Amino acid sequence: METLTEAREKILAEITSDDPHTRREYLARFDADARSFSEFMAKAWMSWRSLDDSIGKNQELAHVSGLVYTAITLQIQSMKLFLSGYTVAAGNMFRQVLESLALGLLCSSKRKNFLRRFIDDQYSSNIAVRDVLRHAAELGVNKDGLRVLKEARDFYSKYSHPTKLTIASVIPFSGKGVYVAASFDEDTIFAYEKEISTRLGLAKTFPSFIVAVKLNVEKW
Repeated sequence: METLTEAREKILAEITSDDPHTRREYLARFDADARSFSEFMAKAWMSWRSLDDSIGKNQELAHVSGLVYTAITLQIQSMKLFLSGYTVAAGNMFRQVLESLALGLLCSSKRKNFLRRFIDDQYSSNIAVRDVLRHAAELGVNKDGLRVLKEARDFYSKYSHPTKLTIASVIPFSGKGVYVAASFDEDTIFAYEKEISTRLGLAKTFPSFIVAVKLNVEKW
């Protein structure tokens, strides 16, 4: 059994240093996916720049641009967390990606008044994905984007509260000890592949979501 001092030093090392070994384990299997993700998100970034330029100095619509920018940033950070071995934290952040993107879409519509409600703190972001699914046609969300958004929402809602999935993320299937934080488990590859597939699916459709936002904004 480890001593109190050993436990303290292990925790201190975990919160004050990086874990390149764990990241290398992920990249050994998902390097090509990481590169594809980067390509898709670069296109999303350029789409956002075009959106932001079109808004100009409109203070209200600046919130829409800010939401899209936030979604892009959190999407990248979530992938970094995942490839660093922090699956629960990455999952929680990914849910914020979905909600930020959904809010951006909703607030881009002039007819539904979501933007004013959001600015006045009269709209809850945790129902944004639901409302995008309800108003997808009016918001200009295509079928592929709609499917990806729904599947991601359903999967990542499991990270919002402690579940069996949360427990599984910190106890290796191999039975070799427990994790303090960052982890890579060979016996959990199937779950990692699901995570990567979901993130890539959203990254691939990200630019089309932003195009829909821009088209809606142009109607103001």
